Amino acid sequence: MSRDTLLTASDLFSELNTKMAEAGGNDAFAALHGINKSSLSNMANCRRKISKKLLDALGLEMVVMFRRKQPAKKTKGKK
Repeated sequence: MSRDTLLTASDLFSELNTKMAEAGGNDAFAALHGINKSSLSNMANCRRKISKKLLDALGLEMVVMFRRKQPAKKTKGKK
């Protein structure tokens, strides 16, 4: 996967779950990367925002993107 490949949230969580399993579980992954295990659990279950420390552990960085909205569709008979 290229450095410029953008990941979806689903991709991130899939990678996180794989890395936690490879480390021997959530607690082992947390200890290996100096992340509080409760915080890791909350992030892995979408109850807390993903931290920079977790992104670093996964070798990822957050980027923010924006795009233009599609114009609203006109409804017949309404102005």
